[in-house]
Amino acid sequence: MIFMILTSVGILSGCASPKFVGAAVMEIEVSDSLFRVYMQRGGSEVEAHRISVEPRPSLVLTLEKAYRAIELVTGCGIVAGSLQGDQAIILAEVDCVMP
Repeated sequence: MIFMILTSVGILSGCASPKFVGAAVMEIEVSDSLFRVYMQRGGSEVEAHRISVEPRPSLVLTLEKAYRAIELVTGCGIVAGSLQGDQAIILAEVDCVMP
């Protein structure tokens, strides 16, 4: 029940998952997809949300665009094998620490 409440609050407020609350955030467009990228200060974890409306987005293309969005926003590389997610929320670890 608590999880459902927290999830609802997160969705309604438009924020990232709880560990990214208060994180630095930037929006970036990559190949007609708009992403909001959350960067955990003092950490190397990143969460990207595709916020553009797209009919039936491809998972492969969305992950490719999110990969590029994360690299552009953070200025860091993505740790091999760490990119995961779906057409809406993508998680990754970068090879540097966010200031």
